[in-house]
Amino acid sequence: MTEWKYLYKIDYLNKHQVTTNMLYTPTINEDGSVMCMTWDANSPYQTENSFLTDTLINYCFEREVKHLQIMQQFSWAPKLLSIEGNKIYIEFNKETLNHILLTPGRSLDKECPNWKEQIFNIIKDILGAGYYKVALYPHCFFLKDGVVKTIDFYSCVGIEERYIKRTILEGMIGGDSNDRFNLATDNNYVDFKKFFEITMTQHLGKNWIDNPFPEFYERLT
Repeated sequence: MTEWKYLYKIDYLNKHQVTTNMLYTPTINEDGSVMCMTWDANSPYQTENSFLTDTLINYCFEREVKHLQIMQQFSWAPKLLSIEGNKIYIEFNKETLNHILLTPGRSLDKECPNWKEQIFNIIKDILGAGYYKVALYPHCFFLKDGVVKTIDFYSCVGIEERYIKRTILEGMIGGDSNDRFNLATDNNYVDFKKFFEITMTQHLGKNWIDNPFPEFYERLT
């Protein structure tokens, strides 16, 4: 792993390089074709998340594996290459949509003209399979051979599951998500049907140029 490098995202407000998530450590190989997701509460990549625990990491790792395996039936799911201990290896392609959207001189509309319809169909397929996916930022998608693919399947919640005790999730709630967690929490349980609605209709406007998600929600409900 010594020749692999960390994957970062561009901060949506300040435009500097930051970590992509508050749970796992993403590294990519030399040509960017493979991502390794290392689930380690003590990773130097996650030093700013003081609430990260082995219990939370193990919980989210198991969710990632479960939902990634379930979604392998769809062409937009990155191919699962292997699982080795606390590491998950998947196909990748150097960067996420975050880099395309926030790099001066680049345009997602030019590089993938039908990206909106592709993402709509991803969300539609996930709902049809019986799940909500609530990690829908640009850095949760990447482009490979003209196909938009999504990552971060720990954020999938079964429609029948719906309610999860908030204390289980506290270590992964960043400042950017605190409001929607508060709005979706009742009696210490997060209602992920409501959380999904808030995400789609209110939360993503500052992350996506020409935000299509409110329209997606109308089409899906």
